[in-house]
Amino acid sequence: MHKQGNISDLPGLMLGTSPFIGAGQFGSKSLDYRRQFFNNPDNMTRLFVHSASLGVKAVQLIGYQPLVAALMKAEEISGDFFVAVTIPRGDFTSNLDLVLPLEPEFVSVHAQFCDENDARLNEWIDMIRDAGAKPAASTHSPGSTIPLLDDMGFEAYLAPVNTVGYGMEPDVESTLKALERTRKKVLAIKPLAAGKLSPEKSVFKYIYRYADSIAVGITSEDEMEETYSSALGCR
Repeated sequence: MHKQGNISDLPGLMLGTSPFIGAGQFGSKSLDYRRQFFNNPDNMTRLFVHSASLGVKAVQLIGYQPLVAALMKAEEISGDFFVAVTIPRGDFTSNLDLVLPLEPEFVSVHAQFCDENDARLNEWIDMIRDAGAKPAASTHSPGSTIPLLDDMGFEAYLAPVNTVGYGMEPDVESTLKALERTRKKVLAIKPLAAGKLSPEKSVFKYIYRYADSIAVGITSEDEMEETYSSALGCR
């Protein structure tokens, strides 16, 4: 692999891509986001390139074909990104094969499988390692899932962390306790609670108490500049 990043050097800030797929957490905006980005990959490429120009060459990518293609195009313009991929639900082998051209630094298993402690997790961990990446676990219930999986071979968790407890299941107390106790890396997702919070320095400073990195979804250059100006330097 030609990329030099590794999970021990996890970037403090990443561009998240949940808006690009029109994730349901964005409510009435979801369909518009999907049309704007998923159906128009050049709009994703434009934001990837702008992110790199602002000093954030790291992406937490959801591994669908349009997003993979958009990031590959951005790398032709801006050079290599640090890539953390989440494998969507579906056939794991084919979805893993789809993202490997990006040479991701780590690959995370979808939260549905991690939260259910799927019997195939160890098999998938081995597949990720064999592909040259580090295995990570996504979770929608970090307070219960992280303690359950902490003795497995995952090297990082993607977990919701924010100041209002959005998505921090089963509750905020157990989530924060699990994040404090794990020795694995933590990449915070949903930092702005799906748009419910403003990107203020205090928000990011709070999250960095529990996480090594933050992935924040962004939908415009202006929003990116505002968010990055608040987040950078808070780690």
